[in-house]
Amino acid sequence: MRPTGTRHACQALALALIVCAGGCTSPKPPASVAVEQREWTQSGRPGVELLTPHFQIRTTVQDQVLREYLPIFMETAFAEYTRLLGDKETWRQGDKETDDTPIPLSPGPLASLSDSPPPRLPIYLFETRDEWARFTRQFAPDQAYTYLHIHAGGYMDYRTQTAVAFQIGRDQTLSLLAHEGLHQYAARYRPEPLPAWLNEGLACQFEAFTLNGPRPTFTPRRNLIRLQSLREALMRENGLIPLSDLLRMDAGEAVRTSGLPTGTYYAQVWSTVLYLRDPSCPYAAGFRALLADAGTPRLREAARSWRKAPPEGHRLSDAEAVFYSYITPRTDHFMAGYREFADKLARGR
Repeated sequence: MRPTGTRHACQALALALIVCAGGCTSPKPPASVAVEQREWTQSGRPGVELLTPHFQIRTTVQDQVLREYLPIFMETAFAEYTRLLGDKETWRQGDKETDDTPIPLSPGPLASLSDSPPPRLPIYLFETRDEWARFTRQFAPDQAYTYLHIHAGGYMDYRTQTAVAFQIGRDQTLSLLAHEGLHQYAARYRPEPLPAWLNEGLACQFEAFTLNGPRPTFTPRRNLIRLQSLREALMRENGLIPLSDLLRMDAGEAVRTSGLPTGTYYAQVWSTVLYLRDPSCPYAAGFRALLADAGTPRLREAARSWRKAPPEGHRLSDAEAVFYSYITPRTDHFMAGYREFADKLARGR
């Protein structure tokens, strides 16, 4: 979710694992993952610390299978985050761009622990919500009020790129960590925050998967919970959130504010990004350009330039200006195409 202050949160829903019936292409996962295991305790409760090339996982969960799944699951997810956001030659550091100095993102997913990687992305995974709540009150006191409204989920601290979650069932927990992992990746490897609708929409692409042992194949179109929420929104009169509101929204509002359609928000950003990723989408090229610039000064400059163009441009939020600049300012045309896509998606086409 878009941070309130400097934190992301996710109202996780129970996502069942889905068997892929053709049409799925497996990513190239790590052939193996080097894991270092240490003892770790939190408030007197024994746990373990699992160190992989890109993650520092501290957990008190008692499910041994889940513990064993975590390293290769998260490293496979990391490889997919890199494929989506990290392999852009257009990456540059800071406000000054050069043509010959790409940003070094990170070692590849097969890097060993001796390759001196950058600091690992921290994950705290607790056995119970009570443990998670106690930790949250200490770790994120300014945002604890918001996070303690989450009954099945977790959050990501933007400043430290730390995911904090509690177990909600084996497959649901993996789904949650894959979602939060995308937020961690973007916070670590992109110098500036992504627009909330994009950040959440991309994270939702990793919630559904099939498993081959502990190794996932992500299946974003088979996200059953988001799909059901989308169907329900399409069935209601004016059930979809207006695009201008969707672009401006901080998803934390959906957690904090009574009556706000949390499920609709996530379903809509999930399906919007799915639409923009579709090769047949007329806005696909603009979306690829947006992904290349997301989290860099180029995105900020594009939004700033767009605000200068229309008479009411100064009233636009950053996220609206970004969308209008890279995708289209003709929101009626966009929503007509999106609605057609969403209707087909809801019908399983």
